[in-house]
Amino acid sequence: MSTEEKELRVGMVGYAFMGAAHSQAWRTVNRVFDLPVRARMSLICGRDAAKVAEAAGRLGWAGHTTDWRELVARDDIDVVDVCTPGDSHAEIAIAALAAGKHVLCEKPLANTVDEARAMVAAAATAQAAGVRSMCGFNYRRVPAVSLMREMVASGRLGVIRHVRAVYLQDWIVDPQFPLVWRLRKDKAGSGALGDIGAHIIDLTQYVTGQRITGVSAITETFVKERPLPVESSGLAASADGADGAPPATGEVTVDDA
Repeated sequence: MSTEEKELRVGMVGYAFMGAAHSQAWRTVNRVFDLPVRARMSLICGRDAAKVAEAAGRLGWAGHTTDWRELVARDDIDVVDVCTPGDSHAEIAIAALAAGKHVLCEKPLANTVDEARAMVAAAATAQAAGVRSMCGFNYRRVPAVSLMREMVASGRLGVIRHVRAVYLQDWIVDPQFPLVWRLRKDKAGSGALGDIGAHIIDLTQYVTGQRITGVSAITETFVKERPLPVESSGLAASADGADGAPPATGEVTVDDA
């Protein structure tokens, strides 16, 4: 896209929890920041035709589709925003980069190391042609984090030898909360470590300017079975159990704390 157009035409894949959050950002970014281009919410994609149409109207997108390949192939899309479960990140992002689209991909970047390496290779190839890509580590932009990074870089804190970080969430503390996709390895790739621990890992490296070179860890799945969901969206879900019968359950296949 030439800078003279003054418009960045966005196509987003995913419309639930993170899709809504990203939509809010795209809607307001030009009202908050003085940018050289204006974001245009051109097209949103989701598997359910009725739901994605409703989301397009509610979230402020000009159009909608159920085929992410159509979104990636369109000439009137400049950047592809990937807000899907992790099992589709690599396929969508690599295809978008190959089509010359800039890519913003949610974290965790991929479900496997091999997928992540393939995405990095595709991003490097695309970068040589002027195509940009990034992973959605949004906490880097928190003012306090920026200040920490500046303090470390300036030497005000001396030599950094130890970092202690905690990220607490409680949305699955109830053992009756349903078995949503984030608790399934085939969809999410990992559990709490990949979902929210990824932020800690990224911020540690971002703030200190150092790379993590070794890992020693213990993970655990405390709630090993959960009710099967009948409906879920983002962090909200309802479980099976018609006519007061105990709901059917399924195995949690990722770490949950």
